Amino acid sequence: MEHRTGRVWLDSVVAAAAILISVASLWVALREGRTQERLLSASVWPFVQFGTADIPSNVQKIDFTVRNAGVGPARLRWATLYYKGEPFATARAALAACCGARGRLPKITQYLQERVLTANETVDFLNLTKTPQDAAVWAKLDIERQRFYLRGCYCSVLNDCWLLDSRQDQPVPVRDCPPPETPLYDG
Repeated sequence: MEHRTGRVWLDSVVAAAAILISVASLWVALREGRTQERLLSASVWPFVQFGTADIPSNVQKIDFTVRNAGVGPARLRWATLYYKGEPFATARAALAACCGARGRLPKITQYLQERVLTANETVDFLNLTKTPQDAAVWAKLDIERQRFYLRGCYCSVLNDCWLLDSRQDQPVPVRDCPPPETPLYDG
């Protein structure tokens, strides 16, 4: 078989250059693919935060909230409410342990398990309004609310997952959500 140029060394240089260009093109394509994946992940990134507030207004109330401060939806797999390091399955049990709450309190609670939070959505999962009959419980909760924290696990729509611990500044990325210690099911 005859060489294209008739010179073996020139044909070898052309072949080596073609292989080098192919390898460089493959490298650029792989880097571009990774960059596109990172851009897609950033465009759907959720960032779940826990907060508590004593909102001063004409109606005094204490809220415990979960907020998705990210740009994409958060699939909240589970959440556990803790008071002084102890997990609670219900807000009612946590209020009893914290503040001596008994009976039915006028509060609003919402489920957090297997819930989707849209970008910038805030959910009040515990809301206690101060009433004359619950003034002592409300006052105690107002003092003790800073001793509550929330742990949970949430994922993006791309199945990137994070463990939330509201005592930490940043959630920890995880491959999959582990099972909860004690999921917070209801009020």
